[in-house]
Amino acid sequence: MVTIELVEDKTQKQMVKNIIENHHSYVASNDSVGRRIDWLVYHSDYTNILGIQIPIGMIGIGSSVYPPPKDILRCVGMKKDVYKENFNEFGNNWRFCMTKSIKNAGTQILKQLRKQAPIEWKKKYGDNLKWLITFVAGGNNGAVYKADNWKQIGETAGLAKERKSFSVKWNSAEYLKKTFLPPTGENKKIIFIKKLDI
Repeated sequence: MVTIELVEDKTQKQMVKNIIENHHSYVASNDSVGRRIDWLVYHSDYTNILGIQIPIGMIGIGSSVYPPPKDILRCVGMKKDVYKENFNEFGNNWRFCMTKSIKNAGTQILKQLRKQAPIEWKKKYGDNLKWLITFVAGGNNGAVYKADNWKQIGETAGLAKERKSFSVKWNSAEYLKKTFLPPTGENKKIIFIKKLDI
């Protein structure tokens, strides 16, 4: 049986970091900007010598993306300014990383995430979480999201190869203007979205 457990202490946070850095296939970075809630993934078959379950993966949500890809705006029927006003109703499944391959585990994890995420988001941030989005790359096709009935809505324009990451929230307008490079089509990501039942 697969279960997820909310990450709350330093030891759990270190486990999440280790899982991402050692097992994520295309973005092995634990860094994130903005809001963030993570869960460790456990399976009853995986224990240590004392019989205590050990984590076999992690999943996390965080702040959505801004500016939003046009496909997201089109899917949710919002203009950019309305999306900005409702920004905190969107969560980005920023990482989903497993250390073991277990048949049907992905859909079980996503189902639990959909149930727990709105509760924890409300508790921690005071906002209603209405949408989950994710971006899939690295040669993956998002099969686990499709199996959980997430809607594939398009793909990103792709980043310029030389572009460094930045934050609209934390970096100054001057910095953003100076470092902006137009998309050149490399590193496109598939966009998936799921409306939550709240």
